Amino acid sequence: MNRLTIDHHASTQLGGVTQPVEVFDEEGNLLGHFVPRSSLDPSASCPYSEEELARMRTEKGGRFLAEIWDSIQDK
Repeated sequence: MNRLTIDHHASTQLGGVTQPVEVFDEEGNLLGHFVPRSSLDPSASCPYSEEELARMRTEKGGRFLAEIWDSIQDK
């Protein structure tokens, strides 16, 4: 993941955020989304057992993303 260092002013603004927010520049252009660490559920756990995860890692098959997009666009 790439990193971005923000100035003190932006850090102060984002420091008080407790839920995901959209971030805009001064001209009103959407820059992206900020998800504060505090909004993530630390109790959330993976619904799969270690055995299920190991099996999924070895499964063959699937489709390329381009094929999935093509099938969605055909509908």
